[in-house]
Amino acid sequence: MPTLTKLIARHETVKRRAAVPAYRAVARAAVFLPGPRVFANSFPKAGTHLLSTLLGELPRMMFSGVHRSEGDYVDGEARRDGSNLDWARLRRTLERVNKGQYATGHFPYVPGLPELLDELGYRSLVMIRDPRDVVVSAQHYVQEMPGHDLHRRFSERYTTADERIAATITGFEADEYGRGQAPIGERLERFVPWLTTPGVLVVRFEDLIGAAGGGSREAQERAVADIARHAGRELDAARVAAIADRVWSDRSSTFRQGRAGGWRERLTPEHVRLFREHAGRALIELGYESDLDW
Repeated sequence: MPTLTKLIARHETVKRRAAVPAYRAVARAAVFLPGPRVFANSFPKAGTHLLSTLLGELPRMMFSGVHRSEGDYVDGEARRDGSNLDWARLRRTLERVNKGQYATGHFPYVPGLPELLDELGYRSLVMIRDPRDVVVSAQHYVQEMPGHDLHRRFSERYTTADERIAATITGFEADEYGRGQAPIGERLERFVPWLTTPGVLVVRFEDLIGAAGGGSREAQERAVADIARHAGRELDAARVAAIADRVWSDRSSTFRQGRAGGWRERLTPEHVRLFREHAGRALIELGYESDLDW
């Protein structure tokens, strides 16, 4: 099963046309695993694959084949109150995940979603990462992925990495290049309430990456143990260490540099100014800065 999971992660064409439907069929047939269900949520490019890989290493836990975002369930622009969310269809999707399986997603906080997840027996996690590193990673990922819906814009409208980073920070309107995107600060603010939602485990990318990614082994093993416990899969120290050794890999299709603090080498003074203007408050609320003097 891990081999197929890696195949799905690495090859976007295969993922869309063959591997995902086949994998989901296998996952639907796996009905004898012990609960709970797990919902692994994250801001895009905050470490979804890293968290998914870890969950897949837990005993008697497997990927459901379900990865969804808020945009899959709304008609038009999403509303903060969830009033245009197709709740019935979202419920059906979540109900298809069997016990002992995890689903991944990119869902900002919407009133009613934590209650739905609780009702369906999910343990929820939310993965966060320094937004400055998220921006650097996101612009590179979109520009390198021809199938992404922002690829044309990031290849033809914004032709340099500096332009793409600035656009990711400030946002842009819909036009002939495709859909628009809100400023990074507005998008982050919608995720902030997850940090104080009862029953949700907050996982920081910087803790999970370990020494190889610029973090620490101690924080990494603590994060692995906390996630396993939250998912109902308590581990002894040896198993925690073994999983920590396996989970960080540069073979992921979404892996680039994947380390903490890389933004310091990539953001220009103008990018820093834009970030303070558009996402300074979010950085503080997420715990990555204490003020705007950075």
